[in-house]
Amino acid sequence: MSTHSVTVESIREHYDRLSFYYRILWGDHIHHGYWDKDQTPTQAQVALVERLAQGAEIRAGSRVLDVGCGLGGSAIWLARELKCSVLGLTISPAQLEMARTRAIEEGLEDRVRFQLEDANSLRYVEMFDVVWVIECSEHLFDKAAFIRSAAAALQPGGVLALCAWLKSDGVQSDEHRELVDRVCRGMLCPSLASKSEYCTWMANAGFRVRTADDITHAVSKTWDLCLKIPGLPVVQSLLRAADSATVEFISSFGDIATAYSQGAMSYGMFTAIKEV
Repeated sequence: MSTHSVTVESIREHYDRLSFYYRILWGDHIHHGYWDKDQTPTQAQVALVERLAQGAEIRAGSRVLDVGCGLGGSAIWLARELKCSVLGLTISPAQLEMARTRAIEEGLEDRVRFQLEDANSLRYVEMFDVVWVIECSEHLFDKAAFIRSAAAALQPGGVLALCAWLKSDGVQSDEHRELVDRVCRGMLCPSLASKSEYCTWMANAGFRVRTADDITHAVSKTWDLCLKIPGLPVVQSLLRAADSATVEFISSFGDIATAYSQGAMSYGMFTAIKEV
């Protein structure tokens, strides 16, 4: 798949420009929710974090690298609920300031830190017990290299906990390829990978894949709710002055919902152990 006009700078500009609206419209956890009962969006987003943490068997006090930490939602949850020591990475100065402010408000600045860093170029060596990645790898240009960097950052026996948007395994129809291509353009993703590709990259990087679950059925309600967002007054006001990239971003909401319903895309939750 072509990388279109996606660059690290365009991704950074997107989050600098829109993170304020993300927080207003979707809260501190700017990712999918996991619906297994009647929950609010915030409760469902926390449920996704809880499920990933449980699947990864994260222990209290673990040293966690949260790659693509966004507004700090996961990092703060891990620090507060599991007493983890967390380093959160973002490429967005706007997100960095918002995450740091939230950590101070929560009284967790001694347990969670945030810094600016490009996840395409991680350079950590055996410093962490957990590498935590929720909906960041979609934005990365060489996903296999990132998985290798995540392995290098972990102590032997450490765990990679990752959630990602996926393209379907196997041969896609032209219609599905075009649909995924529109999603990638709108959401500033150089590409989407399949579940089998992630599993192969993990195995090649020295991981033992423990779980690779398709949880599309539990997260797709996210887009039922997101499809209502463009009609909100604050978004209508934003769109009147928006650039073409923001308009394409909002327009891609419907493409994601369609891609899930047609099987062109799915949502994966992975846990993998770095072999000793």
